[in-house]
Amino acid sequence: MRKLILATLAATALAGTGIMISGFAQAAATGPSTGIRAAVDDLNVVQDAQFIFEGRRHCWYARGWNGPGWYWCGYHNRRGHGWGGGEGWNGWHRR
Repeated sequence: MRKLILATLAATALAGTGIMISGFAQAAATGPSTGIRAAVDDLNVVQDAQFIFEGRRHCWYARGWNGPGWYWCGYHNRRGHGWGGGEGWNGWHRR
């Protein structure tokens, strides 16, 4: 019986606080995040995809596992995967 009374009191207290705190919740505006965006863009972790071949995006990497050339985007360090070809493969030339 004691547990039932405590559970009822706890539920009532929770419901009461929910009613008193009701209102609109809004996120705080922090202003433009151009500084963070610029820093992330400067990292240049993966180059933009320039070409698509057989449904895969290919990016030029100067330092890939098979030397400079076209790899599936993000696969330049995965030995044995994603190699397309060197400069001129499929008539593609890097910018």
